[in-house]
Amino acid sequence: MIIRLEEPKDYREVENLTREAFWNVYRPGCTEHYVLNQYRTNPDFIPELDFVMERQRVGDGTSGIIDGRIIGHVMFSKAELVLDNGELVPSWTFGPISIHPDYKRKGYGLQLLNYALEKAREMGIGFICMEGNIDFYRHAGFDLASKLNIHYHAEPRDTEVPYFLAQELIPGWLRNNGIGACGSKDGLHAQHATYCPPKGYFVADENPEAFEAYEATFPTKEKAFQEGQLPQFCQSCGMPLTRIEDCGTNADGSTNFDYCQYCYKDGKFLQDCTMEEMIEHCAQFVGAVNEGLENPITKEEYIGMMKTYFPQLKRWRKTLDVSNDEVMNVNPVLAGVKELIAQMADKLPIAYISSVDQEGFPWTKAMLKPRKREGIKTFYFTTNTFSIRVAQYKANPKASIYFCDAKGFKGMMLRGTMEVLTDAASKEMIWHDGDEQYYPGGVTDPNYCVLKFTATDGRFYSDFYPRSFVIE
Repeated sequence: MIIRLEEPKDYREVENLTREAFWNVYRPGCTEHYVLNQYRTNPDFIPELDFVMERQRVGDGTSGIIDGRIIGHVMFSKAELVLDNGELVPSWTFGPISIHPDYKRKGYGLQLLNYALEKAREMGIGFICMEGNIDFYRHAGFDLASKLNIHYHAEPRDTEVPYFLAQELIPGWLRNNGIGACGSKDGLHAQHATYCPPKGYFVADENPEAFEAYEATFPTKEKAFQEGQLPQFCQSCGMPLTRIEDCGTNADGSTNFDYCQYCYKDGKFLQDCTMEEMIEHCAQFVGAVNEGLENPITKEEYIGMMKTYFPQLKRWRKTLDVSNDEVMNVNPVLAGVKELIAQMADKLPIAYISSVDQEGFPWTKAMLKPRKREGIKTFYFTTNTFSIRVAQYKANPKASIYFCDAKGFKGMMLRGTMEVLTDAASKEMIWHDGDEQYYPGGVTDPNYCVLKFTATDGRFYSDFYPRSFVIE
């Protein structure tokens, strides 16, 4: 076996390898191959630590001949630790690490990982934390992160999390960054730190439609529940899914692993309800929930927990209302959306508006930024009354507007309807001094009108993954 850096020609083979290695291991099916596919363009990705293990066979007795089959892969990522005082400290993680099923339990995974860790050490990477099985990773020098005063973001600080592991690659790195139990960089008090996996690892959860389209490019494999998988939950009501019998069904009768039998059947939801109505429905089962809890909770406490958890479920993620501050405050997926919409609309000089022609094709036009907006729902533009886009909006009011921050690599798309206004009050409302250069006849120029865009929903792209939302 040889270990080398991954090359573009390897991408599809490595993604297929990753899919084979993780299929039905942690959940029915897997998403790790899609994470890898998307991560290579993520700024947290470390290409110098993106390794493949390639099989070779004996040739003429003097040299090895590589037959081209890749049997292993590992990638590394930048991460962050948050100190107790709020300071951010650069950190690192790795994964997915994949070994083809035909070569597992033969020592190749440990060989690949140890090689990559040594290269990371040579690059000056001083600390690694990750999620994994301690029974395997202790052979590569990992131990429970809690022993180093590093805590996992999703678990109580006083919990010894068995799957959250860490290793100091360069002795003294934690101490020099003020972390740990044996002193700090100022010689006084060491702090604890909290770790949250990089956002790029959640790309399949945040963009399920894109993941399903990507997954469809691979040969079909059967999903199944297996011993040792992570807990799975209905993406509508949160019910635990542990057996095929718990799951709903698709339109063709196949098993749907995202939803339970009580929420989804024959490709359709069995209840036409809002997220709030689903929470109220589930609240009646607080007694059953308490059967598994050492300290019982009240119905009100259970509702509060669901209000935090449900916005992250697949069914409700796409219909989150960014006008609902209560939901926004507990849903990190949509944190800052309202502020970002307002900032981009006010500060970016150009907006792109789209209309639909008679044949159903989109027409996109660059426009000066909105003259006025009302919150994040209504936007006003100036335009020519006798333009093609005005004619298209009159025939079909469906529209979208798009803001692009190329420097910050952020994009915001809003969908809705466009209304053409020609009344004097609307025209005067957004008229600016100097507009005569565009409309020589002034505010009463017949070729001057107002476009009023009313948003219904949208999608924005930031930090290399998208989020969807609605606007009420």
